[in-house]
Amino acid sequence: MPKNKTKGSNLERELCLKLISRGYRAVRVAGSGAMKNADCDIIAGNRKKKYCIEAKSSKKLIKYISKEQMNRFISFARIFGLEPLIALRFDRQEWVFVRPNQLKESGKTLSMSLEKAKKVGKKFEEIFK
Repeated sequence: MPKNKTKGSNLERELCLKLISRGYRAVRVAGSGAMKNADCDIIAGNRKKKYCIEAKSSKKLIKYISKEQMNRFISFARIFGLEPLIALRFDRQEWVFVRPNQLKESGKTLSMSLEKAKKVGKKFEEIFK
């Protein structure tokens, strides 16, 4: 498995364990990013809230996501009645969570800078109380 795929999988596992430690049921979606119809990385919920989470990491100060991927992700969330969240992990930073509509239009992609994520995003503890 390529190094960046391994890093992504490890970060998804880390996030799942954090969710579980907060009393959420959480699972990684097998084949996310590689299989058709696996359009999110994590599904998590409790009796009150249910989330569809796309986990992204970046060594750079801006993370880009294709509009096509985001459209599939949002559609997946709607079909299952889940709240879509994007979990961003910039190098040496804590997880920050943003909603798809907070991403910036950047031509064929959507983007989120570390600076903007810190302003508009929510920390793990703010969302998963």
